[in-house]
Amino acid sequence: MVTNGSQLDKKDYLSLSLLFILSFFLFADQNLMGPNLSQIAGEFGFNDIERDIKLGGEISLVFWLIGGFFTLFFGYFTDIASRKKLLIISMLFGEIPCFLTGFVQNYQQFFWLRALTGIGIGAIIPITYSLLADYFPSNMRSAATGYLGLVVGLGIGGGQLLAGITGPEYGWKISFIIVSVPNFIFLLLYAIFATEPKRGKSDKISGDITRINYSVIKKLVSKKTNILVFLQGIAGTVPWSVFFVYLTDYLAQDIGYSVQMASLVVFIIGLSAMIGGFAGGLIGNKLYNINPKYQPLLSAVCTFIGMVPTAFLINLNPVGQNASVTYPLVLGVFSGFFITITAPNMKAVLMNVNHPNTRGMAFSIYNLADGLGRGFGPFIISFFILQFGRQWGFNIANGIWFFCGISILLMMKTYSRDQI
Repeated sequence: MVTNGSQLDKKDYLSLSLLFILSFFLFADQNLMGPNLSQIAGEFGFNDIERDIKLGGEISLVFWLIGGFFTLFFGYFTDIASRKKLLIISMLFGEIPCFLTGFVQNYQQFFWLRALTGIGIGAIIPITYSLLADYFPSNMRSAATGYLGLVVGLGIGGGQLLAGITGPEYGWKISFIIVSVPNFIFLLLYAIFATEPKRGKSDKISGDITRINYSVIKKLVSKKTNILVFLQGIAGTVPWSVFFVYLTDYLAQDIGYSVQMASLVVFIIGLSAMIGGFAGGLIGNKLYNINPKYQPLLSAVCTFIGMVPTAFLINLNPVGQNASVTYPLVLGVFSGFFITITAPNMKAVLMNVNHPNTRGMAFSIYNLADGLGRGFGPFIISFFILQFGRQWGFNIANGIWFFCGISILLMMKTYSRDQI
């Protein structure tokens, strides 16, 4: 383990600031569809079942699977090439299709532009966390990932709220244009002014980093902690699909709230998730410095707690017009807060158990696992909806978080010995 402080200069702070801003706008795109699923379905001539299968299932599947495939490509080169250049390329892959989505004329165009946008989001993850691990030592990484999670959460929640507010008034396409344009400006600033840290500089083992070889990759996938992180990542993203793909439309169409109030509930979930991720990173950082085993313990306990308000939120009774939204807002606060405490700690765990010249590949595998969950999650849930209806399908998804909690608890036995 490394316990030395992190020495950052003005260029490092500028580079990190631009990296965080770019992440904010890129991830703002992630859930722009959710508030306006029914409106999009109406434009493309879909019925309610086609809405959930095609927009909720197929789009998410191709978005995350293609992104997951390309994350392996970018993850490999993250460990051997200029991460600054790779980040610029990945951002263009994400933002150009996002901008063009605002001008689609049919479902086929929409389908493939969403698939291409997935490349950008899939590619940036191994690059970003490889950079963070070189800016910060192990005893600061949970806090660093917490700050990044704060920014990403603001982007996701803000994008979804924007879509919910602008969609009914100006149409669902405008939000894709609004969130993509700023990043072209910030990407230019990043290309001109940003620098990248020396690979491995925050670890004792820093030095000349060479190409990845088979033995290093074999060691990466043989670490039990890595496997457990990957498994909980696959499973954990399935229930998140309820929040970010279906919940706004569910609260509006099935429970009876307006699209704006339903969007507000999901925004509050995203906001509390952002706060939970931030607090989780700081708390996990302190617990790690007491005993590394406490970090996965915190994550597991909070995962179990978060399932409870989520269950109450899913099983709300239908309401009439002008019904108070206070109760679902309170449930959303607790649900989003506790569930996301896990996220920054799992990323810090992954940083701490992997060598500097394999972190890009480790995070690409993690993102592939995450992408499989995000891609197949809505697709699986759409199958559950078809068989059991929306409410039961969402309840089954919520139960998957129990498996995540068990996987995280098992890390208490493996984490300390797997650290570099």
